[in-house]
Amino acid sequence: MTLHNLQALRGVACLMVVGFHLAGWETEGYGLRTPVIGAFKWFGFAGVDLFFALSGFIIAYTNARNLGRPAAVPGYLVRRLWRIYPTFWAAMFLAGLGYTVLLNHPVYATGWQREWLHWLSLLPGEPANRYVAPAWTLTYEVMFYLAFALVIALPPRVGAGLLAGWAVAVLALAPAWRPGGEPYAALATSPYILEFLGGCLVAWLIRRGVHGRGRTAALLGVAYAAAAVAAGKALTTEDWLTTVAREPVRVLMFGPAAVLIVYGLAAAEMRGTYRAPRWLRPVGDASYSIYLIHCAVGWHMVIYGAHLPHSRLPHVGWLVGTFAACVAAGFLLHFAVERPLLNLTKRKKAPPPVALETAPVRRAA
Repeated sequence: MTLHNLQALRGVACLMVVGFHLAGWETEGYGLRTPVIGAFKWFGFAGVDLFFALSGFIIAYTNARNLGRPAAVPGYLVRRLWRIYPTFWAAMFLAGLGYTVLLNHPVYATGWQREWLHWLSLLPGEPANRYVAPAWTLTYEVMFYLAFALVIALPPRVGAGLLAGWAVAVLALAPAWRPGGEPYAALATSPYILEFLGGCLVAWLIRRGVHGRGRTAALLGVAYAAAAVAAGKALTTEDWLTTVAREPVRVLMFGPAAVLIVYGLAAAEMRGTYRAPRWLRPVGDASYSIYLIHCAVGWHMVIYGAHLPHSRLPHVGWLVGTFAACVAAGFLLHFAVERPLLNLTKRKKAPPPVALETAPVRRAA
């Protein structure tokens, strides 16, 4: 079955991230003292947290029947990695082509082979991806896909115990967690893992028939996030909130909200008490492509926008045009690349219908 509410939530999360970056471009690119959409810098990045919770839900929900079946692992990995890599590679090619042709910035600088091998394989650590900046979240996705493959291969109770133990270890290490150092260890102990695992817990509850108080849970999640933003504005700056060094604080502020919203919308749809607006579903379908390509498009728009006056009315026009260009480019990538690739695997493999596909988003500044 298709959970339309969660598909729509993907669209909301994607638009939040685009808004977050757009708010950064208008201030950092043009130095505006009164940015039009500056408020997005306080909460737009939390679209990433929504994506992580959604990803955990989808993986657990769609593979519940495969738990304890080692023979299902190869098919699971092929489907999940096919979902991530080919469209990402296409976005990398297009972004690199844009830099070379439109900006006269060739990708083949000294050491480019090693950098591109690192980026295309989605390995953790430096150097950061210069062409598809959101790729950092895909590294987390791939790590979680591989970890869940082990859960599928183990007896169900053992797999559940493994996830619970992982959560306990991350919680114990969270107060002292810092980025840097050994990249694989930092990845495996990141507080973001708790958002994935929260999504898994929601999937377990939904499959067991726990569907009560859906709208209440979703509203509580929104209220929790709003309170976190208000507290953050009172105590610190948006740069402090979004830097990677504050991941434990960020997950504490937005992780519970993301998990509550995912549960609330899924439960409300199961009980027929709420259905998200229909227009958000196509945005959710294309959200992965929008997520991948919007930064590359936005950077070009910032460069060309430097030739425009940025008094209020022309600046609003630039904002609208840049937002439209980012979303339109994502839809083009979705229809030209992502959807045909997914349809190709469906024709070959003929898998059962899935509840939802998800994808992550850009690293907060």
